[in-house]
Amino acid sequence: MKRYLHIVKHVMIGLGLLMFLGVFHCGQKYPESPIVAKVGSRLITADEYAFTYELSPRQLTSLENHEARLAVLDKLIERIVLAQNAEKLDLGLKDTMMQRAVDLYRRQAINRELYLKHIRTPISVNEDEEREAFRRSKMTLFIKHFESENEEDAINVLKGITPLKHTPIYPGVEEKTLDIFGPVDVIGWNDVNDNLEEHLYNLPVYQFSEPIFDGRKYHVFKVVEQEREVLVRENDFLANRESIHGILRKRKETKAASQFVQDIMAPQKLIIKAGALNQLTDKLWSSRPASVDPRIQYISNDEIKYISANDQEIARQPIAIFKDGTMTVDDILFHYKVNPQKISYDSELALRESLKNAVALYVRDWVFSEKGIREKLDRWPSVKEEVQTRSEYLLAKKMVNSIYNDNVADFKNDEEFQNYLNKYISELKEKANIQVFEEQLMAVNTTDEGLSRKVDFIAVYAQ
Repeated sequence: MKRYLHIVKHVMIGLGLLMFLGVFHCGQKYPESPIVAKVGSRLITADEYAFTYELSPRQLTSLENHEARLAVLDKLIERIVLAQNAEKLDLGLKDTMMQRAVDLYRRQAINRELYLKHIRTPISVNEDEEREAFRRSKMTLFIKHFESENEEDAINVLKGITPLKHTPIYPGVEEKTLDIFGPVDVIGWNDVNDNLEEHLYNLPVYQFSEPIFDGRKYHVFKVVEQEREVLVRENDFLANRESIHGILRKRKETKAASQFVQDIMAPQKLIIKAGALNQLTDKLWSSRPASVDPRIQYISNDEIKYISANDQEIARQPIAIFKDGTMTVDDILFHYKVNPQKISYDSELALRESLKNAVALYVRDWVFSEKGIREKLDRWPSVKEEVQTRSEYLLAKKMVNSIYNDNVADFKNDEEFQNYLNKYISELKEKANIQVFEEQLMAVNTTDEGLSRKVDFIAVYAQ
């Protein structure tokens, strides 16, 4: 079994990297995207190829340009012919686990389209906003900051009854000591969150702010000094405009995504069941790695399989109850396999908290995808392409497994299996009607251009 796992891992390196294509290949395709190859009726567009190229291993992309492009295309074609053959053999027809996984991938694609529709597309940044941000980027503020859990203390600072004892705004902030004012924080544009930045840049010099409550503490600020760049040229603005535009857009998207999440999730009245969460935490904590490597921040597949197969008392328990449905521990673990989230083994309490956040995220994504389905986003070409990409990867993997299992007695070592598999794939490619359009292939832009569409609710607003 160990030998087999090693073989399959080796065989699937190229295909495995392509699996992640679906994560990034998430926007609607432009109809005019050129066709770089055909495998029967299966079209490979320039867009699909460009994303595949970006995610391909260095041993392929570091080859001479023409050779590299053909090598990447060949790996993509291999995945497709393996998947097509698996379909002919009905390998995935009765695999309910595979269909369930594909459905979750489909829902991820729906959520990305939901993000584009409701968040990214409506947002714009105008020139006045860009110029104001540029003006602020040429200013440095020197800030005194007071904080207290007691509102009365903050009010007394305003009234001059209590002296302002300086506390750094955040750990690691640049500090400076001024002759008259003592220690101050040095704040530039984009150093603090945009709400606080707006407040500080509009605060007159030497004037105290009104107390600001952040949900935990009260804060009072005072700008004691400003520095401005004297010679600011139009060319400076033009040179930095694109970067400023990107920062302002990201801020707006983050704020809009946050509000969107609140508006959709508040009516769901999500309840995470403490009993089920505690049992899952106890189980994972008791079987955690003996020496916890800080880089190990994910639940192992073996542990997930064990709980799902052997701990039915835990697996069947509802862990999340919300307006539109219920999720069991088993549901959550399946979501985790498809879309793993980092967890913390720092302490049992930290593990529990990270599991709770993962549960909330999976519920949120499910609710969002149901909204997207109601809006018919599941019918969009980009979502269908996502499903095709994911299905092809899973089918190709099943095909490799099937080839091994059917012929395992004939293989003495890894090399024999690899040679057999290469021959098998070559025969599939010979039988397939493959057309490669090299002129279009060589014209594909393989830079990172366009990858900004990979941003979604998970990246922008992770609860």
